[in-house]
Amino acid sequence: MATDYTAQFDWKLLIILVLLLIFGELALYSASVQKVGDKVLLTDHYVKQLIWIVLGGGVFILILYMPDIIIELLVVPYNILIFLALIAVLFLPAIKGVHRWISFGSVNIQPSEFAKLGVILLLAKIISKQYLPSGKIVLYTLLVIIPPAFLVLIQPDLGSALVFFAVAFPMMYFAGASFFTLFVIITPLISLVVSFNIIAWILFDMFLLVTLVLKRISFLTSGIILIGNFFISLITPFLWWGLHDYQRNRILAFINPKFDVLGSGYQIIQSKIAIGSGGIFGKGLLQGTQKNLNFLPEKHTDFIFSVIGEELGFFGCLILLLLFLALLWRIAKIIRKIRIKRRKLVLVGIFSLFVFQIVVNIGMNIGIIPVVGIPLPFISYGGSSLLVNMACMAIVFKYARERTFV
Repeated sequence: MATDYTAQFDWKLLIILVLLLIFGELALYSASVQKVGDKVLLTDHYVKQLIWIVLGGGVFILILYMPDIIIELLVVPYNILIFLALIAVLFLPAIKGVHRWISFGSVNIQPSEFAKLGVILLLAKIISKQYLPSGKIVLYTLLVIIPPAFLVLIQPDLGSALVFFAVAFPMMYFAGASFFTLFVIITPLISLVVSFNIIAWILFDMFLLVTLVLKRISFLTSGIILIGNFFISLITPFLWWGLHDYQRNRILAFINPKFDVLGSGYQIIQSKIAIGSGGIFGKGLLQGTQKNLNFLPEKHTDFIFSVIGEELGFFGCLILLLLFLALLWRIAKIIRKIRIKRRKLVLVGIFSLFVFQIVVNIGMNIGIIPVVGIPLPFISYGGSSLLVNMACMAIVFKYARERTFV
């Protein structure tokens, strides 16, 4: 039994995971050190993260050895508990001006992080049923993701709210929803974006009309889709002014960082300066001037990639990207081999979760994506995020063996 278990265990994936954790701990240690001349200021973020890594290892082992039937039975109770936590957090005292954390003494727990995995497991359980038509797959998906996404959005936490939709679309596709159905779902979002430019709006509506005609969609259905998109375009100004001031400013700063150099554009500008100044091999560990002079905001969380770029340069960033690519490649290979539909959908959701967070975090660090507050998996400081990521990896290892019981 032990020999069989060892033979089926993905040791290469484990090595990649350990290297990512070590890389993250080193980056956090550097982000925790602020050197100004002979004066050194040290925060304890890297120590706390090390404790979370140990706890995450415990979660990893627990889930790895837990019978799959137990995990399946716990999916609904787990989601109910997290949903209640998402409601409760809205009535608790704000931390840093937002309602995202539940405090237990000096420990802050972020329910939205745990909701990400909960939604993946619940959605896979529901839409993995055989012979579900595309319409029902979409309906069930929306019923699962909209309630938690709405609660997270009003915390407010736009980045985490978008995660639910980012994992839902690939899962719907692998569950059997047609590509055209998924395209129709995202047309309101496209209409929302293009409505800021009258020419782009007209061109998209013409493209949508031609697509519906070529697909021979019924007159009634086509009318509903077109009217719905037209309505979205009309209410775009109200949605825009319904955003929080900082959210509007972040979007404007993304389009033009000089819009608010000392405000919303400050993070993007300082992050790009830090990464650009690192050059090929960086300034050296602990030697980043943007970090040490405290010009770089949130350097231990959202903008830790900037610290890596400044101190380890292009070479250090490349190593990190290769580790992430190796991680995703191994998970993708496992997904291809999975035969049980529910498990395949869970792994697709986990894969999409990692891809979205990696792309968005690095994208906002280099200024190609608006700042939305997404952690870099295994690298950014955060206990809740790390525990969830370790739980996700445990499920990947578990399902890779295609067994019901360990």
